[in-house]
Parts: sequence; structure tokens; C-alpha cells
Amino acid sequence: MHRCVVDEPLNEGAVITLNKEESAHCAKVLRLRAGETVQLLDGENLHMGQLETVSDSACTVQVGERCPSPEAPCKAVLWQGLPKADKLELIAQKATELGMWELWPVEMTRSIAKADKGGKDEKKRERLSRIALEAAKQSGRAHVPEISLTRGLNAAMKDTASEGFDMILVAWEEEHALPLSKAVQAYVADHGTPEKVLIVIGPEGGITPEEKARLDEIGAQSVTLGKRILRTETAGLCALAALWTALGEM
Repeated sequence: MHRCVVDEPLNEGAVITLNKEESAHCAKVLRLRAGETVQLLDGENLHMGQLETVSDSACTVQVGERCPSPEAPCKAVLWQGLPKADKLELIAQKATELGMWELWPVEMTRSIAKADKGGKDEKKRERLSRIALEAAKQSGRAHVPEISLTRGLNAAMKDTASEGFDMILVAWEEEHALPLSKAVQAYVADHGTPEKVLIVIGPEGGITPEEKARLDEIGAQSVTLGKRILRTETAGLCALAALWTALGEM
């Protein structure tokens, strides 16, 4: 079923007008007709909808009932050590499909790539947000992940106090005893399902011992993702899959 993104909160029974881009896609690409059913995504919820009128510039849809949420009970925030080239685009897309809640690109000591300055970083964020939006539509998400501007590790750590993370899990190549899934299962056994989890992934060169020590100071827990060394663009995806498996979501 096709999913359409809308720019306003949805209320059952209301009639809304899709924006020009979504309308053109429905009319020209999908060749939908009045009376056909679509899903509507407002960034936080999914609703059923029925097309009332179809045109290249303005399709109208009657909003139907809210769909059961496909979102996990835990919000997973990914700190991704800033990678080189276009790896961040792949991470934004695939992590959205896997259920990521937010993505924070973080410049670390061993990051080969550096944060863009001026308006370039905002343009990159807008592109990543668009990729996340399309991935959310494709995968049937109700929530479109927020993509943050790139920040340094110090700035990111300062922001953790207001985020209220139940767990901070750092994929650390020197950790060999505690798998991520076991750490999550132990937390669930003692406290129940966490509401918000932070996963920290280093860049291509990994996290330095000094950065690891600073993360320890804010309550981070070192975990392993297995015996094999994963590429940075693979590690975050693996961590999300392990998290959801431990929580019974996969």
C-alpha cells in the first residue's frame, strides 16, 4: 500500500490536501484513482485514508482510523562516529528501516571526515532527513527519525543530561565478555523494558581510549557486537538488530 507524507497532524474524518510532490506521485507515477486507499504518515502516526480527488497538483484524502503503531516500545538513538564519503546516507536509510529514533552524527578524534561548516552541514542534514523520510515511508514507520547537525563528542556528551537515557551502550572493540544483547536482557530483568537507549558507534578508526574513558564518566556500558570487527557503517545496524532481538522485536 502506498504511503503519503502529510505536513500536519491527522484527525480521523478530516479531509486533507496532499502537497504537490505527493499529489504528483499519486497521480502520475502510481496512477491512483479516487476511491482508492492509501496510508497517511504525519511523522508520528499512521492513518488509513481514502482518496477523494486525484490531480497532478492537489490530491484530497479523507483521513480514516489510526493504524496500530509499528514502533518499538524503546526509542533507540544512534550516535554515529562521523564516517567518510557517503556512508552516513546508507546509515540513515538502513537504520531508519531498522527502527532508529534519532541519528546524531558525532565527530570523533579518529574521524577521517570532518564536520562541514556554515550552511553545508545544514544542507547535508536536510539531505539525510529526506533519505530518512523516504525510508520511513518504504518500511511502514509511523515515526520519521530526526537527524541532528554534526557535533563534537564534548557537545554531544553535554546534551545527554537532558535526554534521559536508560542505557548508554558503547560498541567497544576491546570488550569481549559482554554482548550487547546480554546487556539489554540483564537490564530488562532488573528494570523492565528501557524507554530510551543510546548506542555509540565509533568512526572508521574506532573510539580512542580517552574518548571511551569520558563516555564511562556519563554511565556508558561497553558491549561487544561479536568476534568479528565490523565496518562503521555495519556496526550501528548490527547493534540495532541486536537491541530489537533482545527486546523481542525481531
